[in-house]
Amino acid sequence: MEFGKKFNKNGFLIVDQILSENQVSDLRNDLKKEFKEKKNFVIYLHNLKDKSLASKILLLLKNEKLKSQLHSMKNFFGKNATLLPRFEVVKNYHVNLKETHGWHRDCGGEMRYAYCKDILYDKKYLFSKVGIYLQENTDFGGSIDIIKNSHLNFSYYRSFLRKIKNVPLRIITFIHSKFNNFYNKISENLFMFLLNGKKLFPKKGSAIIFDTRLIHRGSPISKSKYGEVKFEKGTYQASLNEQNDKYTIYCHFGGSEAVDSLMYDLTKREKNKNEIDLWLKQLEFISTLDKELYEEISQIIKPISAKYL
Repeated sequence: MEFGKKFNKNGFLIVDQILSENQVSDLRNDLKKEFKEKKNFVIYLHNLKDKSLASKILLLLKNEKLKSQLHSMKNFFGKNATLLPRFEVVKNYHVNLKETHGWHRDCGGEMRYAYCKDILYDKKYLFSKVGIYLQENTDFGGSIDIIKNSHLNFSYYRSFLRKIKNVPLRIITFIHSKFNNFYNKISENLFMFLLNGKKLFPKKGSAIIFDTRLIHRGSPISKSKYGEVKFEKGTYQASLNEQNDKYTIYCHFGGSEAVDSLMYDLTKREKNKNEIDLWLKQLEFISTLDKELYEEISQIIKPISAKYL
């Protein structure tokens, strides 16, 4: 099946092994050094100490296998789409099932506004997250879980159907909130079954591209392994043995309408109101490394930044 059509149907694509075993090992070693003195679990591309590593990551994101599937998506949806900020590297970002079940849509905030809904409900909506996973998905996490087909039914006349399909998640959210001890005694496999969930198992060094309307979460660490993990309370950060450290490289891919919707939401949030400034800072940094990508991103970001700044 053509990649764009497959993405539209399933809400995600797996691009297998865009990195070799040696490339994965080298990147993990590089990132280990970057995070050595960092307490945060996120480093933006422009804040990497090793600027050659930033160049390496941008080159990786333009890998031919990945590029081919993104190009297919672009053609299928008929959008002027490109790789977009945030460009970031994340270490040990994990769901703590004692505090949250982790399920969410990246576009959740946008769904509060009629302006954004007009964009989200467009049949040609294209905005996705691209994650490159430098480990396999094991009992210590490493990739993502999804709720199958949860990116569908985004239209005004099918919104009721979408809400009906969300009932199991609402029930599980209630159980997690009100009966947390009970929730944590139950196998996640049962909850996954009830939610029509699916754990993705990309090979080490593979990429996953997923629709921001798709309900997903980072694959949680198995409850049986909690004795080997230390969670930072109130965060998604965990400390693991080095061999189980999770590293992921993220960015977005999409078109201008979707970015407009995202910024409409984020600029209304106190926590995220400086998001456009962050994107422009990353754009300026990319101009020193990749002129072609800089031009592509500029065509989308600059008109929108002028609108909201």
